[in-house]
Amino acid sequence: MRILIIEDEQSSADRLRRMLEDEPMEQRKQSQACLGSAESRQRKTALELCSLATEGTQEGQHEVVGVCVSNAEVKAFFADAAHTDVDLILSDIQLGDGLSFESLRMVAETIPVIFTTAYDHYAVQAFHFNSIDYLLKPIDQEELHAALDKVKSQLALSRPSLREGQGGGSSLSTTDAIAQLLESVKSQSIRYRERFLIPHRADEFLIIPVSEVSHITIRDGVVRLCTMEGKHHTLNMTLEEVESQLDPQRFMRVNRQYIISAAAVQKLSTFFLGKMRIHMTAAPDEEIIVSKDKVATVKRWLDS
Repeated sequence: MRILIIEDEQSSADRLRRMLEDEPMEQRKQSQACLGSAESRQRKTALELCSLATEGTQEGQHEVVGVCVSNAEVKAFFADAAHTDVDLILSDIQLGDGLSFESLRMVAETIPVIFTTAYDHYAVQAFHFNSIDYLLKPIDQEELHAALDKVKSQLALSRPSLREGQGGGSSLSTTDAIAQLLESVKSQSIRYRERFLIPHRADEFLIIPVSEVSHITIRDGVVRLCTMEGKHHTLNMTLEEVESQLDPQRFMRVNRQYIISAAAVQKLSTFFLGKMRIHMTAAPDEEIIVSKDKVATVKRWLDS
């Protein structure tokens, strides 16, 4: 299949590309088992059987036709008449310039979409509004290929009716589904975490509003919250869980170790090889480095 990736984090896009190129473990085991069970004089027959057993593996080699990092790039991609043969879109939801739903409304109604994101509050909406599948980051390779197989099956069923000029049944087209999903997101108020309840002593808890959070970091497997006053507290959560519960307009995960509050940023400075350093008011000596690929996204977020 020819696949378009919509993802504003270079590391995530690269990981998706690698997983698409790798053969799923189950198919690899199946091929090895077939070959291992044949005698040398039956090698030709065994190869033919394996070809049948793993049918779709050869056809299923995936070609990534492009990577878009913003809604603007998605719109430009589909405005080009040369980009009309995309079979599938793998799309993050939260991009630097807004929700990907905005630009996905432009896509041809026959192109299915698999949403990939760390923000699990979108999951139920995506399912209810007829997305082909939903994968929560960090994406598991077997789950990804299972979703791809699901798309192949649906495409195989839908294309004959499309050739005959018939509709695809009662289910919504991708365009209609995304339009309804966008309206649903706009019409409701998504509730983000407003405070943290943190054990302080044996019989005490501290309540820290998110407005008082400077940044959250992970070191040696321990997640710690730093307040605007520079005080540190341990959280019994993963960094991914924290990220999914915070308002992305106010907080951003700028690298693998740090989630920062826009209100706590003191200044930005250039770093080696096109990277950027973020200086936090509460922790001016902390070295928070943003990769070259994410510099533009962070700047847009801070300038919004």
